[in-house]
Amino acid sequence: MKTTETARVSRTLYVLAAVVAALALAATCTLDVLADGASTDRNTAAVVPIPNEPAAKLVVDDPLADQLVHGRVVIPYRAENLRIIPVFGSAALDVSPRVGHIHVTVDDASWHWADASGEPVIMNGFSAGPHKVLIELVDANHKTLDKKTVNFVVPEGMQSGIHH
Repeated sequence: MKTTETARVSRTLYVLAAVVAALALAATCTLDVLADGASTDRNTAAVVPIPNEPAAKLVVDDPLADQLVHGRVVIPYRAENLRIIPVFGSAALDVSPRVGHIHVTVDDASWHWADASGEPVIMNGFSAGPHKVLIELVDANHKTLDKKTVNFVVPEGMQSGIHH
């Protein structure tokens, strides 16, 4: 009985968090419209659902070369036609403009992690040699919309990037 009540409260909090995030997105869009004037690329307000939204696109730059010598990888990226925010679940699929996050997989690992910060992907502790990172742009239900693989080499004789 207590487990059922806990699950119900958990679901309620999850839905509440999704609603709060959607409201925050709407507020952000409203501020964008007020700050920038009328939307020029879509000819509509940013808080109104957009019919036939263009496909989401992931743009990934090469890792910052000056960081590789420390075994550190910094990969700048951006999403087009999708806002990177920490909103998850089916309810978020109806939000317009579209929302999502990224999944990151290193060197063909069997696991990945999700990131909804919109900030560059930063990873430490890479050994010298070739590596690859798969970055997937996904919707709120983790369905892949676009993906890019970044290949890079951490140079031999790298400087330690770990400070104790």
